[in-house]
Amino acid sequence: MGSNGKRYNQEFKDGVIRLIKEDGRSVSSVAKDLGIAEQTIYRWLDKAKSRQNPDKAKIMELEAELKAAKRRENELQQTVDILKKATAIFATPPRK
Repeated sequence: MGSNGKRYNQEFKDGVIRLIKEDGRSVSSVAKDLGIAEQTIYRWLDKAKSRQNPDKAKIMELEAELKAAKRRENELQQTVDILKKATAIFATPPRK
């Protein structure tokens, strides 16, 4: 199943979590009112719970940093590959 492309900012997610935890609303009622899948809200609740645990929060932070570093490494490798190809093209003498 693919996503529908909706992205919610952290402030919105926190508001949804607050409705459930502080106002005592059910996940299904909030999901229905806002047009969000219940599974999505449950995932947000799990992430919020793990953020409260300092060890899990640190692990999540390190995983995010690692993911960003790997993404950056891939981008740099692609740049190097392009530059190598460009160097090979410009290093060949022109044909007469």
